[in-house]
Amino acid sequence: MSATHPECPFCGSTDTERHSQFGSEVSKSQYYCNGCHTVFERIKYDGEVADSGR
Repeated sequence: MSATHPECPFCGSTDTERHSQFGSEVSKSQYYCNGCHTVFERIKYDGEVADSGR
């Protein structure tokens, strides 16, 4: 999984882009999958690798 293009949890595609800086919580970002056209959330910081948001 890439920090710039996280893997979609629904279809596994890495053709994703950040949809919104904030998701349902401040600690999450929303991403859009161009493969299955689904919005998903990703934790910005998991304790190991920070999500740079790029």
